[in-house]
Amino acid sequence: MLVKKITTGYVLQVYDTKLEKFVSQEFVASDIVDHEDMMGNPVDELGLDLDSDYLPFDMVQPQDGLGASC
Repeated sequence: MLVKKITTGYVLQVYDTKLEKFVSQEFVASDIVDHEDMMGNPVDELGLDLDSDYLPFDMVQPQDGLGASC
């Protein structure tokens, strides 16, 4: 069975008005997590420890030119 883990959070993005582009971003995850099947139905964890493995929330930082027209 495939189970999706949905983590609530937000993204902080910093825009430099002198450079006219985004210069950084950071993802902030909360402790609020839901699990669902591939059809979007809630899944009780079926005795599985689905939160034991941590996957990092790596985000690529903006590069030159990204976000200049946003």
